[in-house]
Amino acid sequence: MLSLSPALEALLGSGVTTLCACWRVERRDGGVFGFAGHDRDLVFDGLVYQAGSGFAASAFEREGGLEADLGQVLGALDSAVLTEVDLEAGLWSGARVESWLVDWTAAGAGAGSGYGQEIAPERRVRTGVYWLGEIRRVDGRFEADLLGREAVLERVTGRVFARRCDAELGDARCGVEAGHAAFGAGCDKAFATCRDRFANTLNFRGFPYMIGNDVLQAGPAGETRRDGGSRGLGG
Repeated sequence: MLSLSPALEALLGSGVTTLCACWRVERRDGGVFGFAGHDRDLVFDGLVYQAGSGFAASAFEREGGLEADLGQVLGALDSAVLTEVDLEAGLWSGARVESWLVDWTAAGAGAGSGYGQEIAPERRVRTGVYWLGEIRRVDGRFEADLLGREAVLERVTGRVFARRCDAELGDARCGVEAGHAAFGAGCDKAFATCRDRFANTLNFRGFPYMIGNDVLQAGPAGETRRDGGSRGLGG
């Protein structure tokens, strides 16, 4: 539930619509950018929120439990900030987005009366924190999924310990180039395939000798020599 200042409560109660949406976006490379849903730039917390970027967010679909909230954000590709090159390079993917509701009249009524002055805390309120998901280009603009806090719980972090490789054929962790003679045959992520088909065992991202349930449940072998030779590990 939002905690509004008396000034904002009075404004909302009056029925006068002098509020606009603003978005503070912090990319993973540390770049911070502000966008305003208004016809002039706004300033607060030392950041200029640029008008005319076309940046806008849709309403959220909210689910019960721990399901991720999902919305959408739109913007123009011809902005000096939201460039197609940066979007293509993935600089905006995973960016943290704060949404704000701001009384734009707090910045002054016009250029001659101090328009652009810092908007005081009591004339604005943060309405949510989200993250940019998948970004797509549509008709000269971009669209991106806007994810709620619950989406963090769905992220895969760290390594998965499994016998098969967790890299994708041809990606940076795999290292096999698309021009490889066997590339078209694909990869089932098994160690033998990596070794025999691609000669790429140095980049194998699995753990082929990991002990499985079959070994843990098995009794001691009858051989007197127990050096791992039966599993290909002996000297």
